[in-house]
Amino acid sequence: MTKKIIINADDFGISEGAVLGIIKAHQDGILTSTTCMVNMPYAKMGLELASRYPNLGVGIHLVLTVGRPLIDGAKSYVDKNGNFLRPSAYPNEEPNANFDELYREWKAQIERFIKLAGKKPTHIDSHHHVHLLPQHHDVVIKLAKEYDLPIRQRDQIINNYQYVRCNDQFYKDNVNYEYLTSAINDIDEYGEIMCHPALLDWRLYQMSSYNIPRMKELDLLCDKKIKQFIKDKDIELINYSNLKKTD
Repeated sequence: MTKKIIINADDFGISEGAVLGIIKAHQDGILTSTTCMVNMPYAKMGLELASRYPNLGVGIHLVLTVGRPLIDGAKSYVDKNGNFLRPSAYPNEEPNANFDELYREWKAQIERFIKLAGKKPTHIDSHHHVHLLPQHHDVVIKLAKEYDLPIRQRDQIINNYQYVRCNDQFYKDNVNYEYLTSAINDIDEYGEIMCHPALLDWRLYQMSSYNIPRMKELDLLCDKKIKQFIKDKDIELINYSNLKKTD
C-alpha cells in the first residue's frame, strides 16, 4: 500500500524569512502543507504568495501564546498590555483559557484566514500545540465541526479516532537525512511530518529560540537525496485537502 504523507511547515506568517523559506521548501522541495499564524504581520503576504501554488495546502495555526489576540477584552490569556501570555506565565507553564473567550478568539482567527485567503483553511493545528491541551478540546471540536475541518492529532482529542498521526521527530536541532527518513519510515499508511523551515531573518531570530536549525531543515527538504528517497519508496506526498472525510 502506498504511504500518503503530509509534510507540514508550522509558523507561516511569523516573519518574512519564514514565509519565503516555506514557499521555497514547497517550490523546490518536498513540502506539501503549511499552517498560518494570522495574528502575525506577514500572514497576509504569506497567504497571497501561497495562492500562487495550488498544490500547497494551507491550514490555520491557532495562536494563544505569542503576539496579540484579534479580540480585545479577554482576561484568561492576556497580560497587562493585552498581549498573549507566554506559557511560562501560567501555573505549570500550561495555558488554560476560558472557553467562551478562547472560542471567540480562535473563531476570529479562522475568519481572518478566510478573509485573507478567500477560502477555508485545510485543517487546524496550533502554535505550541495548545489545541491538544485537554482544557481546550471542547473549543477545538466545536470549531472543527462548525467549519468542517480536520484537526492535527485528532486522536488525542477524540478517543479511538485514527486519521493522521503527526510525527514530531522532525522538530529537533539535529535534523539530518537519516533522521528524516527514519521518521518517514515509521509512518504506516497516513502521517504528517511537522517541520519548521525558514530563511532566517532578524525578527525570527529574536522571536524564536529555534532559529538557525530552521535553515538546516529548509536545506534538507530541498535536498536531491530526500527527493530520490520519496520516489524510491513510492510515497505519495499530499496535504490535508486530499484526505477522505470521515465522522
